[in-house]
Amino acid sequence: MTRELQTSRVSGDYERLFAACRTGYDEIIDFVTSAPFRAVYDELMALPPTERPTFVTKVLLNDEELSSRGVIRPPQLLILRSAFGDRRPTLFCVKKWLPPDLRMFWENVNITFDNDYIDSSIARDATAWRPPLPVGLQHEYLSGNLDDASVDAVIDALRPVTKLDL
Repeated sequence: MTRELQTSRVSGDYERLFAACRTGYDEIIDFVTSAPFRAVYDELMALPPTERPTFVTKVLLNDEELSSRGVIRPPQLLILRSAFGDRRPTLFCVKKWLPPDLRMFWENVNITFDNDYIDSSIARDATAWRPPLPVGLQHEYLSGNLDDASVDAVIDALRPVTKLDL
């Protein structure tokens, strides 16, 4: 294959990737800015921060609960809990997988929704590049059921099992 043909092919792949990402983000944005979803989000954020993880599990991850509030989740969009290595207190994200033939470049597009936090509490140094906490552990921490020492104890217990530097 000539270099010109390779460049053209890669350029076409990037154009398709960009278009798929743009379409995916448009779909997510349309969904999360709809009046019914915004009402559920407002209901979530009216709760104390420690009660929000439970609401995510009971309402946002439950299509029946969403439907009872007027939210119909499009089947191509997923609502799930997530966590990041910088320990940002992420409550949930809305995700769309990209077409399988583009996943060699990028797998999905998503928008994340965080709990309240003080910006300075999020790692911006080398520790931001560590594996995220397991999602369930993060939600227990955000719910106030675990303090820093308890999270550290769980991480220490998981280290030999996972062989990860959590």
